[in-house]
Amino acid sequence: MAKTQTPHRNQTIIAPRPRQEQGWIRGVNIGGWLVLERWISPFLFGLTNCHLDGDFCRYPDQILGKDGLLLPECNLTKCVPVSTDNVDGGRFPMDEYTLTSAFPEKETARKYLEHHYDSFVTKQDVELLKKSGMTHVRVPLGYWILGDLHEDEPYVDGGWPYFKRLCHWCREIGLEVWPDLHGVPGSQNGFDNSGQTKKEASGKGWCTSTENVQRSLDVIHHISLQIAEDGLEDVVTGFGLLNEIFLDCDFDIVRNFTQNGFEIVRSVLGDEIAVYSGDRFDSDLWNDGWWLDEPNTYLDSHTYHVFFEAGRNLSPRQHIAYVCTGNERDVVNCCYEDYPNNTIPSRGISRIIGEWTGCFDQLPKKILIDIMDSIATNGTAAYFDRQLPMPRQNFLRNFVEAQMVTYEAASYGVSSGWFFWNFKMEGGAYAEWDFIRGLQEGWIPPMPPPNVPSVQIYGTCEEIIFRTDDNYTLIDEIPDPNTLNWVEKEGWWTLDDDVVKTHGQSLLPDYVPPREHSVYRRYALLFILCIAIVFVVRRLRRRASKKHSYIELLS
Repeated sequence: MAKTQTPHRNQTIIAPRPRQEQGWIRGVNIGGWLVLERWISPFLFGLTNCHLDGDFCRYPDQILGKDGLLLPECNLTKCVPVSTDNVDGGRFPMDEYTLTSAFPEKETARKYLEHHYDSFVTKQDVELLKKSGMTHVRVPLGYWILGDLHEDEPYVDGGWPYFKRLCHWCREIGLEVWPDLHGVPGSQNGFDNSGQTKKEASGKGWCTSTENVQRSLDVIHHISLQIAEDGLEDVVTGFGLLNEIFLDCDFDIVRNFTQNGFEIVRSVLGDEIAVYSGDRFDSDLWNDGWWLDEPNTYLDSHTYHVFFEAGRNLSPRQHIAYVCTGNERDVVNCCYEDYPNNTIPSRGISRIIGEWTGCFDQLPKKILIDIMDSIATNGTAAYFDRQLPMPRQNFLRNFVEAQMVTYEAASYGVSSGWFFWNFKMEGGAYAEWDFIRGLQEGWIPPMPPPNVPSVQIYGTCEEIIFRTDDNYTLIDEIPDPNTLNWVEKEGWWTLDDDVVKTHGQSLLPDYVPPREHSVYRRYALLFILCIAIVFVVRRLRRRASKKHSYIELLS
């Protein structure tokens, strides 16, 4: 396949997609709810012997209850924390697989999780999202949601009635629901968001198994049928085939699965439902005419700055600059009708940024160890009351606006919008990931009307660079880079973007590249060094000559 060309800002894009007529997709993920993630709701994973016996209790700061009734508080003298066999060696279960495995009886696990399903998402949350200007919610689902399980798999069903309740709320309030298959048999990535954390990130447990791939397609069919049977087609307007397939999966297998899943969803729910699929962490590979004639289809990409050390280490302006350049390139390198020239946006498939966030300098898993140890020790979560200083909030506002502008890519016409991760977090440790908190504190801005691109309200991404205070004291990098080895620092990533390296200065018309100055300085220093060396050598020769003559005279 020919390597595609990434458009430049001064490149003419012919007939951009008229997104203003359709309205931009601006949504929020409902993560950590029907597919559990420990860092989103850490107290839920703080299992004790009381929980396993069905004597459910809650920690003082935990979001947990059923039918509006809070559970009694855990007595940590009586209720002893449970240890499980985790790949990270930490305390408590680390994912949905190890959490449900810890219960001796599946029915007990199901009842425990029903308290979470009932209380973690409220109608008030959904109303607040709608009031803020959101148009969609993306809801992760596991393959176990309807009970499609083998006997030796520990997951439990029971979440579907609560998904239906959310759909009814969204219908009433005016939000569209896009479920997303997040976990499949064998795990498509080895991440906790698939249900099971593996020792190494990999999708081979899924994609090298014909049975697991087929089971996943069967789950897509089952969920589609259940949506139709429950009469949810008017509010469930999109379907995500599979989240974050890891890049070690054979691309042909991924494409065949995606095509088959697409045909299944459309055959059950009709040609009008949106279908979106993950990019396998390489959106460029899909820019070859894929789904060119399939309207209302989307290629889903996820953009984060926190999962590589060089990204966490950027200054405030550099973070914005990287959004404007690196993240923009990732968005606009697909999808076009005239690949590899990339000047005519696809009449079919469009881009969607299914996950992004406000966090920029702190790796979640490093903080999580402290949080779980704190819960095990005294029943409280470390950093629970963490507050964001006002300078950090001011930067977050710029960081969020820059991403909104970039991910809509209004001048290119290849993107249809985005989903923020996540709608809420339990406690303050991950405040920058918390959309509702961002609304309350003001660093999530009010949304423009659906037919107005964000760039018209917030300005260009480049303009946002120069209104950002480039105060490096805002950066609170976790983990400390001095404690990491080369592999952990991900030393393969090289900062080679002039806009990022110069903190945006290279965008200015009178900018002179510093390397020109550095070349002159190098030559000048080399010239001075040569003169110094010549001077020193001459002095040494003179001294040696005088000494030699003196010895000769004495002899």
